[in-house]
Amino acid sequence: MEEAVTALLTADARVRYLMGDRIHWGRLPQKAQPGAYVILQVISSQIDHVNSGRSGLERVRLQVDGYADRFLTARDCADAATDILEKYRGKISGVTFQGGLIESRRDFQPDGAAGKQLFRRSTDIFLWYSS
Repeated sequence: MEEAVTALLTADARVRYLMGDRIHWGRLPQKAQPGAYVILQVISSQIDHVNSGRSGLERVRLQVDGYADRFLTARDCADAATDILEKYRGKISGVTFQGGLIESRRDFQPDGAAGKQLFRRSTDIFLWYSS
């Protein structure tokens, strides 16, 4: 699912304009390029079952954190990513997305070392998919 989400986001012109290919899972790599970026993290995962066993459908709560040196840019990064994930229905990289539902959004004041402070918008979105 992670590869499919990354492929979906990097294929979008708005995402590429805002953050290029700076879409990371779990944490920011040590040698990451400067600029706005998104960190993605699976918070929870639930496998759907029917009487005969697994249905093949899975629901994940994905946390999408947009970071930038300006609040509006951090907001736009997170919103661009979640807009795509919420609306997309179809198959990409062998994964069929059934839909998404934004559960919550939170904004954070800048933190970090002086001169490297970043704003953050954090969004939780539920994604239903099968692979």
